[in-house]
Amino acid sequence: MEENKLTKTSTAKVLGFFVGGLLLGSLATAGVMISKNNKKAADLSAVVGKPILSVDGKTWDTTSLPGEAGMDYFTLQSNIYNAEKNFAGQVAARIALANDSGKKISPTELPKIDELLPVAPVSEQDAKQYYEKVVAQMGNGVFGGQSFDKVKSQLQMQMTQQTMNEAIMRKIQELESTGRIKVLLSAPLSPPVKLDLAGYPVRGNQNSNTVLVEVSDYLCAHCRETEKVIEKIYDDFSSKVKFVNVTYPLNPQGLSGALARGAFCATKQGGKQFRDYHSLAFQISFSKATPPAGVEPTKAFDNESIEIAKQAKLDVPSFSSCLTSNEANEHLIKVQNQFNSSIGFKGTPTFYLNGRLIDVNPQQLEATLKTALN
Repeated sequence: MEENKLTKTSTAKVLGFFVGGLLLGSLATAGVMISKNNKKAADLSAVVGKPILSVDGKTWDTTSLPGEAGMDYFTLQSNIYNAEKNFAGQVAARIALANDSGKKISPTELPKIDELLPVAPVSEQDAKQYYEKVVAQMGNGVFGGQSFDKVKSQLQMQMTQQTMNEAIMRKIQELESTGRIKVLLSAPLSPPVKLDLAGYPVRGNQNSNTVLVEVSDYLCAHCRETEKVIEKIYDDFSSKVKFVNVTYPLNPQGLSGALARGAFCATKQGGKQFRDYHSLAFQISFSKATPPAGVEPTKAFDNESIEIAKQAKLDVPSFSSCLTSNEANEHLIKVQNQFNSSIGFKGTPTFYLNGRLIDVNPQQLEATLKTALN
């Protein structure tokens, strides 16, 4: 991931770094981290069921497991696949880099990655600048109220490790793009998923049988980063693919919920109105998730959504009336009920293609769509 670059990344990337580190548990809307180590498409070919268990003389295979067991098995296989893929990519990069440097490779010897791809430690000055930037954006409580001196060692260590991870991922992508290394693994295929997509905003080729569903949250750092990729993919595939957007609030009682209700109300005014609102909602400051002192939270959050509607030049009176309506609240309940059921949804962003969950990162979507279209 690329969230921890100090002065070169967006706010979303800055905040995303902490989800797996110091802020674990404190960012309710941070989203799900997704590795970005290659652009290979998910294998969407037909799956031949593999016998996996027998009960009372009846054999169950991987395509006939009952209830949510099929999706649980897919999740298990996806975790294994991702671990194997990360392992294979890193070993392949080490071998390629060792070849380039003339270092010895044998059954008992393979140079360490930090010898082949050295990275300078993050300086105290850079760590402090990063600390001050995040505190300014999210408030003093973001590091548990601890001063920079208290957290600087851990912060420097985490930032250095993240810098190393990014360097490895970039090197793997570079070696893959030139064809020097290949990861010869295929992603597992999820069981079919039934989604009720009525009422969600749609764009692209509305008659296409190739349907990409994105489930996102406006305060999810990775969703913000993904949005840029989605826009490029839309430009390339809008004539061939039907794009469906689902706004899922990770914190329905907070700003996340108000923005999601706003997305529903913008959709009622039209597709362009939704897109204008949608783009602006992804730009709202994370600091707005904390209401001003003395202001009732729901009112404060609704006001933020209304402000976005004004900037998007929507019909504000109609939008405001919709925002607090039973219809908007019921829509949020519908979204939560549908995606909290056993359809493989674990957080945002999540993608479904042609009625199946796809466990891919944004960079893999283009190759996955090409596979599906062919």
